[in-house]
Amino acid sequence: MTAARAADLAALLATAHDTGTPVDPDALPAVDSVADGYRVQARLVDRLRAARGEPVGYKVGFTNERVRAELAVEEPSYGRLLADTVRSSPATVEAADFVGVRVEPEIAFRLADDLRADATRRAAREAVGAVVPAVELVDSRTDWTFDAPLAVADNSLDAGLVAGAGRDPTGIALADEAVTLRVDGSPVDSGVGGDVLGHPLAALTWLADAVGGLSAGALVTTGSLTEPLAVAAGETVRASFASLGDVELRVE
Repeated sequence: MTAARAADLAALLATAHDTGTPVDPDALPAVDSVADGYRVQARLVDRLRAARGEPVGYKVGFTNERVRAELAVEEPSYGRLLADTVRSSPATVEAADFVGVRVEPEIAFRLADDLRADATRRAAREAVGAVVPAVELVDSRTDWTFDAPLAVADNSLDAGLVAGAGRDPTGIALADEAVTLRVDGSPVDSGVGGDVLGHPLAALTWLADAVGGLSAGALVTTGSLTEPLAVAAGETVRASFASLGDVELRVE
């Protein structure tokens, strides 16, 4: 993909982000590889940062086998988290701001120390300053029609994050940490930390390798513990974690 075509696609996706209006994937320049997708993603993030803040970390996606099967994606990917799209729980968003917003309960990490690219899982745990319960908002600017390269180009479907209170990681059995996702009080899905590449720290080390290391202070989400759930105006979502507490999101 040429630099000009990457810039053109980033501009089209940025407009869809800003307006909440989908674009036809068949009308977009072809993204032939995941590497090209990341080239477009970098340009898209540059366009979004003026209105949505500077990058404050990463989202890791497609780490759950159920999600990969549903969305026909074969490997994990990453996108950038932008400061003004990270909200504290409880939070409210407007459905009209998105093409077709979905939610995912996730275990996130706030790093206290740098994490190098070839880090072990033990080193990753030692770098974590806080474990953060979260509900990630995901959206597809191509109205949920995409392949892996196009999803990566679209900032790996990032649409924001609702974060709960961070907890000291000491004593938390991350692989066993369970969550129940509820809509208007009714349970709709559940999962555990082990649904994310076998362990949330595996997602963290995968990311560190993929981006050449992570800096202290970065916020990293590790992927959904359930299948993505479509939500509509008037609904309230609550993710209840076994030991990390609750995260709440209202869609207006």
